[in-house]
Amino acid sequence: MTGERVGRRLAALVACAAVAACVLPAAGAAGGGDEKRPLPPFDVLAPSGEAVQSSQVGPPGQWLLVYVAPASPASIRLFEAMRAWESPGLASRAVVVIGAPVAEAASFVQERGNEFPAVRWCADPDGSARLALRITGTPFILGVTDGQIAWSLAGVLNDPRALESVMRGWVEPKTP
Repeated sequence: MTGERVGRRLAALVACAAVAACVLPAAGAAGGGDEKRPLPPFDVLAPSGEAVQSSQVGPPGQWLLVYVAPASPASIRLFEAMRAWESPGLASRAVVVIGAPVAEAASFVQERGNEFPAVRWCADPDGSARLALRITGTPFILGVTDGQIAWSLAGVLNDPRALESVMRGWVEPKTP
């Protein structure tokens, strides 16, 4: 095996390990191991201005909570990657919470809403969702099921295919 092939295989192995380390909870961490942690209580604002409680923000079953900031280049890259995936199933199982004042969040939805009409958009103008979810940066993606946070991913992965696999794998039906 040539040195170049070994290098490519090693890089692929490291990328898979990085995805697993980012997505799978660490043993001993808060909510670590196989334990899930409850989705904490918080309110966000729907585009209509109506307050939505965290317990009502997502669809039934497995869904993604994607926390973004309009000024975050990584948040913009995430949306560019999601647009390229052309996955209506992913969009319909995603709630995007925009950490910004109401006017800035509305502008962000106006810019991106037509690209993702099935996404449920919400604003977090006072940062209460960010604090309750312990979000440290944007974008921040959480896999939620039955009111429990099963996993989280901070930032975006360098390989858009790995990120797509993580996100789609959570919300799209598994085929044998």
